[in-house]
Amino acid sequence: MSDKKWKVGLIALSMIVIYLFIGFAINARTIDNVVALLRGAEVSSSQRYHVVLIEQEQRHPYWQLIERGALDAAKIYDLELEYTGPVRNNMEEQIKLLEKAIASKVDGIIVQGLNDEKFTPVINKAIDKGIPVLTIDTDAPTSRRLTYVGTDNFRAGNRLGHMVVQATGGQGKIGVLIGSDKAENQMLRLNGLKHVIDQFPGLEIVAVRPSNISRIEAVEQAIAVLAQHPEIDTMVGTSALDALGMVQAKNHVGRYEIRIIGFDDLPETLDGIRKGEIVSTLAQKPYLMGYDSIRLLHDHFRGRPLPKEHYTEVEVINASHARRE
Repeated sequence: MSDKKWKVGLIALSMIVIYLFIGFAINARTIDNVVALLRGAEVSSSQRYHVVLIEQEQRHPYWQLIERGALDAAKIYDLELEYTGPVRNNMEEQIKLLEKAIASKVDGIIVQGLNDEKFTPVINKAIDKGIPVLTIDTDAPTSRRLTYVGTDNFRAGNRLGHMVVQATGGQGKIGVLIGSDKAENQMLRLNGLKHVIDQFPGLEIVAVRPSNISRIEAVEQAIAVLAQHPEIDTMVGTSALDALGMVQAKNHVGRYEIRIIGFDDLPETLDGIRKGEIVSTLAQKPYLMGYDSIRLLHDHFRGRPLPKEHYTEVEVINASHARRE
């Protein structure tokens, strides 16, 4: 009889534990929903959408910020987020990952449209299969993507140009590093920069080289530019690691007087501004890009129309601003 009572008691205890666990899970979900509502988000429906974010390069500091924003939004809007990308910057590998996401029949894709001509047919293929696509950081404007989320890159290049004018007084020889000479966003920034520089007869861009969004290559290219053009007194970067590479290069060759204007606000870049090694930088909002791309996909899943472009802001950071960071 005692054994029977013991078994009955064990079963009862197990049922109580299961009940408490289910109650905890429900309450936890309720808390998440309350938090979402307090943040102004709507709680998602019972369907959980699977979204893939295809990055330019894994573990790149800039893309890690985009990841973080997308992950935070995915928790609020209850989307399943998968992020992937090439180990090193490789456009063809990105396209392969885009094809793979289409074949997997995911519910939505967020991808960088590095080259409009190459990416547009694959993006349109996804759309034809009923998979919505958002472009992020770099657009594929002739594709049928739903919307673009990121910086207005030509205007950002204009801002860089005005930063150069302010730093130089409208006189000087300029060397430029761009993240890639094949990426649409980088070429738009370069063209925006040139548009301003061309308005000042005392300013001249004497060299442009790609860093392939690599700090090592940024160092190597900056050293080569300074060796070939000793008249350069100002260097400008259009991607996140360019300014850091240029700092190393000018210290390596002993050209400490070189002015450096960078792009994005990585912690090392801000530290360089505080130390006086970098004049200023133009900061994008990668976290917000990631967050807003998920929010906009959520709106699309709920049948809401999206804007053709969703531009995130940029901000000039100089020594007075960096000291407050």
